[in-house]
Amino acid sequence: MEIKGIGEVVKELRSIGGQIEKLIDAETKAAAFKIEKDAKIYAPKNFGKLAQSISHVKIKESNYKITVNEMYGGYMEFGTGAKVQVPDEFKDIANSFRNQKGGTFEQGLEAIKVWCRAKGIDEKAAYPIFAKILGAGVNPRPFLYPAWIKGKKEYLENLEKVLKKYGNTFRS
Repeated sequence: MEIKGIGEVVKELRSIGGQIEKLIDAETKAAAFKIEKDAKIYAPKNFGKLAQSISHVKIKESNYKITVNEMYGGYMEFGTGAKVQVPDEFKDIANSFRNQKGGTFEQGLEAIKVWCRAKGIDEKAAYPIFAKILGAGVNPRPFLYPAWIKGKKEYLENLEKVLKKYGNTFRS
């Protein structure tokens, strides 16, 4: 995803030359860590598996990817059925969840039974709860998008500080 303003700042920073690429990568890595941390904080908690599955990976120099490795992460982020809400910047990510097999009916029902037991709810309620989820959908509970919005703003501010500080220092 391209962040408006960041591309221009990075281009200007790269024109400085010298050791600036290391500073850009350091700021990018810090932003990835921060977005990961905030997404973990914002993630809905039941057993904590969703938050624990959030991580980042370095793709290449100054390029990091935040991943959510629980298969239901996208459903929590965007909702299901008629309740789906997708921010424009995340349309491609959300589309990757379309027509994706999320498991069998039995696996879903078992997951609701586990949730019922953990919440002290009679397990007999699992079937009607699951039927309602399948029929009405699940409201979105965004965690990655808010972290990304906050992180990209801070990232741009930090890159601008680097530009201001080193703009004339490294010029060849």
